[in-house]
Amino acid sequence: MRQGSVVAVLLALLSALSTSARAEELSAEAYVEHVGGGAYIMEYGELLLAGRRMTCGKRPVVIDPKLDDYAAAYPGFLILNPAKIEQVDPVVAWWIFKHECAHQFKGPDEETADCWAVQRGRAEGWLKTEDVESICSFIRPAEGDSMHFSGSERCGIVRRCFGAKLLQ
Repeated sequence: MRQGSVVAVLLALLSALSTSARAEELSAEAYVEHVGGGAYIMEYGELLLAGRRMTCGKRPVVIDPKLDDYAAAYPGFLILNPAKIEQVDPVVAWWIFKHECAHQFKGPDEETADCWAVQRGRAEGWLKTEDVESICSFIRPAEGDSMHFSGSERCGIVRRCFGAKLLQ
């Protein structure tokens, strides 16, 4: 997943906002207003992703068809690109969503987000042992960057976390 360009967009949005708006955090509404182009907000409980209702606490989800990645997180809301997320297996889509949701509760660490997403999937019953390989197949080709381990390293994390005690 290419987080660098998502981060650049979010930083540009922050710099475009007034000082008072920055003090209150970027809202989902401000994001939608800034990016335009068909972006809209789905409120809590409205998102059906590959046939499963997905939530992230009470956070809204912005649907942004111009997002250059599958999904992203910003404090207080998540962002999904529907065309990209619909291209992956359902289990991978749910894991991506939970990965971004993890950033809402666990912070910016990618390893923690990968692990939390796997453990939420296991706890919620949609991630089975045989599904872990689908996630690994998805992330394995990724090269590492300043925020992410390589795909093969992330796959090892996913496998370890699937079998580990649940994170709270």
